[in-house]
Formats: sequence, structure tokens, C-alpha cells
Amino acid sequence: MDIIVEIFLELYMELMMLVVPQENVGKKHRVIASLIAVVVTLGLLALGVWGVVLIVEQDNLLGIIPIVIAVLLSLAQIIAGILLYKKKH
Repeated sequence: MDIIVEIFLELYMELMMLVVPQENVGKKHRVIASLIAVVVTLGLLALGVWGVVLIVEQDNLLGIIPIVIAVLLSLAQIIAGILLYKKKH
């Protein structure tokens, strides 16, 4: 089970990092974009965990809201990364 979670997180991080430009930008801009992508990813994971904790431990169905927000923002970032990748290649 541990390996599956690790593979899932690795794949998720790779998809989230597609937004970061690799060419035609300076090192400073690439580092800033990487930091922003990592912070957003960690924030989205925190939102997801918070939603699950609300639902499971506190029996509060309002936990669905942070989970939905995290999923929608993740999909938006992944789709934007895929579109930018296809545009460049």
C-alpha cells in the first residue's frame, strides 16, 4: 500500500510541475515557478486532508467542500500544464 501511495504522489507531482517552464526563461523565473507550484500542490494536499478529516473524524459533510476545491484546482493546474506542454512540443 505504501508503494502505491508513493507512486501516486510521484505521478501527481510530475503532473503538477508541467506548468513550470523549462525553456526560454531564466533560472530565477524557473525557481520561482517551481516554488509556487510546490506550495500550491502542498496547499491542495492539505485541503484534501482537511476535508477527509472533517468527514471521517467529525462526521461533518461540509468536508466535501475542501475536497472538491482541491480536486478542481488540481485538475485546472494539470490541464494548464498539459496544454502548455502540447503548445511547446
